[in-house]
Amino acid sequence: MSSTSRTPRHGRPAADSLVLDSRVLARTPGATEPVQRAAVAPSDIGVELIRIPSGSEVELDLLMTFVDEGVLVTGSVSGTARVECARCLGEFTTDVAVDLTEMYAAPGTAAADGAEEDEVRLLDGDLIDLEPALVDAFGLEFPMSPTCADYGHDECVNPDTPAPDGVSGEETGRIDPRWADLAEKFGTTGPDDTDGDRA
Repeated sequence: MSSTSRTPRHGRPAADSLVLDSRVLARTPGATEPVQRAAVAPSDIGVELIRIPSGSEVELDLLMTFVDEGVLVTGSVSGTARVECARCLGEFTTDVAVDLTEMYAAPGTAAADGAEEDEVRLLDGDLIDLEPALVDAFGLEFPMSPTCADYGHDECVNPDTPAPDGVSGEETGRIDPRWADLAEKFGTTGPDDTDGDRA
């Protein structure tokens, strides 16, 4: 956990941190408290080629719900990721978001005792640090090898990168390299030329 997001166990988290204070919740099962605000990512969130950079703003649209064994956090978190295309190495930014459904168990409860086995997170006193959950959620959401095409670009953002084989240039009468040997041997132009005369 980043030192930026770490908060004293009984202190008040900063207004723009990824730490939530569950003390605002009434200690009645089913009590809820919305969390709708901007926060600052204390460290990079994501994978090598696509990440929300440290210091970037993320938008929290969450609901904390008090349950018998802790606090349930649901909702979404959105931000802007920096992407490096795995094909052309060009960089661009894109809007990203994940949905969260995370249980934070209170110490001493049955849920806390089985937290590791059940993949339940733990409350730190009354505090909820969202950073580890976001690292996991965005890590699963992001592709390991993102490309420009994955994020709505018709062509790579780096103009010096040629289009992929079989896509660039004039298509009419062009033989896909994968079928070139067959075309030379049988006089066909590719897999779509199935209605012509056969020997």
